[in-house]
Amino acid sequence: MENKFQDLCQNVITKAGYTLLKVTWKNRELCFYIDKEGGINHSDCETVTRLIEPIIEANDNELGDNYSLSVSSVGVDGKDWE
Repeated sequence: MENKFQDLCQNVITKAGYTLLKVTWKNRELCFYIDKEGGINHSDCETVTRLIEPIIEANDNELGDNYSLSVSSVGVDGKDWE
């Protein structure tokens, strides 16, 4: 499932100037990990969420009714990546 949503959202994220590093599906949370030169801040996460939300909603049949969508960085020390 992660690959499907990564493929669906990759282009819009890249066109906005971000790099999509990874998509995870765990505990009913679909999380997109992004990066850009200079690092990621809260505003970047909000921007990417607004960009991908319509794509996810149009293709969320596999996710079911109760899931959450999040966009995050890997963190300064990379611990969010693990």
